[in-house]
Amino acid sequence: PAPTRLAWTRAVAHRGKLEGNQELIDFAHALEQTCVETVEKGEMTKDLAVLVGGEQKFLTTSQFLEAINKNLQSKLN
Repeated sequence: PAPTRLAWTRAVAHRGKLEGNQELIDFAHALEQTCVETVEKGEMTKDLAVLVGGEQKFLTTSQFLEAINKNLQSKLN
């Protein structure tokens, strides 16, 4: 679910803050931004699709993670 993804990225960013690891903080922010941008492009899991509307297409969890990975790699490169 979306709240879980945000909780994890925020936790990773906080860990980076505790360790003084700016690279980890930057990665967490990039991952969170990528998740939001991917959903805004219409690539989302069913839990979000039902909130958008009846005709919204959705991805399986594996497909969504693949989309996130592809978009994150593009952002980081």
